[in-house]
Amino acid sequence: MLLSETMADQFANTDPKIIRSVEELKSKIPAADHFALDSRLQALINDPDTDDDDVISILRQEFDPDHR
Repeated sequence: MLLSETMADQFANTDPKIIRSVEELKSKIPAADHFALDSRLQALINDPDTDDDDVISILRQEFDPDHR
């Protein structure tokens, strides 16, 4: 799955691990939930109290149907 240009531009400085994790999550969830995932990702990236591993962990907890 390739990132759209918009997402690639929006998260240009994002750790590749996070991008891969988001791609994986998007493959597991309905397309209707992709905007919510992107929005939550942006909020977590902007949170000074979360590092890359926290971002991935939180997104998996909240969006991964296999993790629930």
